[in-house]
Amino acid sequence: MRLHVRGMTDLNGTKFSHVQETTGELDLDEAKRVALERYDDLRIRARNKEPAKSITFADVYALWWAKREQELHDTWSAKGRTGVSQRVAWFVKQSGRYWLPYFGKHKMEDMTQAVVEGYWKWRNAYWSNQDENERRRYGNHKITPSKKTLDMEQSALKEVFAYGIAHRLFRFQPIISHPFSRKGIAVKRRPSFDAGELKKLHSYMDRWVLGEGDNDKLPGAFINSRHLYQRKLLQLYIQFIEGTGMRTGEVLLLKHGDIMSTRTDLYETIVLEISVSDQTKTGARTVTSNPSVFATYAELCALTGHTDPTDWLFCDQKGKQATGFFKTLPIMLEEAGVLKDKRGDRRSAYSFRHVYAEGRFAAIGFNPIAYDLIGTNMGTGRQSLEKHYVRRGIIDDADALIANHGLVSFKGPEGPNAREEKEKEIERRERRGY
Repeated sequence: MRLHVRGMTDLNGTKFSHVQETTGELDLDEAKRVALERYDDLRIRARNKEPAKSITFADVYALWWAKREQELHDTWSAKGRTGVSQRVAWFVKQSGRYWLPYFGKHKMEDMTQAVVEGYWKWRNAYWSNQDENERRRYGNHKITPSKKTLDMEQSALKEVFAYGIAHRLFRFQPIISHPFSRKGIAVKRRPSFDAGELKKLHSYMDRWVLGEGDNDKLPGAFINSRHLYQRKLLQLYIQFIEGTGMRTGEVLLLKHGDIMSTRTDLYETIVLEISVSDQTKTGARTVTSNPSVFATYAELCALTGHTDPTDWLFCDQKGKQATGFFKTLPIMLEEAGVLKDKRGDRRSAYSFRHVYAEGRFAAIGFNPIAYDLIGTNMGTGRQSLEKHYVRRGIIDDADALIANHGLVSFKGPEGPNAREEKEKEIERRERRGY
């Protein structure tokens, strides 16, 4: 059949004169009925300024993403950053793996609430339904997505559907709400380590890096120099995060030119001052390490041998940038018996950032100055610290209320003028903007 309706437009708003398609019917009367129904549908679409031809979710997503990607690039550039925005990379990854495979081929006029709600069941079961090879290829996956991940996906899908409705690409208005969004479930904190677990882990790592791990003693186990190099690099990577509180991605972007050793004003302790790249999640900042990281850095230099200012801090034996330890880390944690915490939550490299935060709070207390110092060093805010990093048990609640009458405690020699020295240190830090 060939139908003409004045004012018909395609997905991009371009006008065209006619639609030619088959009715799919062999009976003449039925073919006429289908043609008339289609003609009426085209008239309504033209009157409502909707695309005359059927469109899929993939079509709508492509239009929305062209606009959204440009907005994200503009925001990224306005902050003085170059390269690909981390948010752009996230959208590309999530849409390619989840949204387009599920929604992509669905025609918008056939979209129903049942289809939309079915996404969340499909998404939650996605990695459980993948074979072992696929899960091994993506070692950083989570069998069950976190509430935060689902919150972000929910927001993105709402944007896509809202864009289509606002531009009159379709009339269906779905309710997009993942199963946990209305249950008052708090954001889940990544599991950390208590003192006993941390001691157990480091004790195991000390022999694991020498090729003396539990699995190394099994028949057929083979360890070569490359394995030992990677194991030592992972150990130093963990120590570096524990001693700086940096994000895992920030650490992997470091070069030797970003590192400088210095002495603290009050106790003249050697620490590292680390310049975080402006290409990272929260932009450029300077991180002051714990004193232990100075020795970690020296070991790292001796291990890699690549120490020029432009060399990557964490690299392979040829100097190529390390991309993470997504496969090795969980294997080692499982061998050490600390892969999961008491609630069964799986630990990751981010857990060592929690170790840093909890250690700092235990050392200097819970008060506005402590939150400001730790948050600035970690590149986060008080709200995020309270949500993700502060847990009961780090310090007794009663002790936290009365510790130093609200003053930050700084470790150091206690003498007759210790309190005066601490107050001077606080004033000194405030003048420097910490």
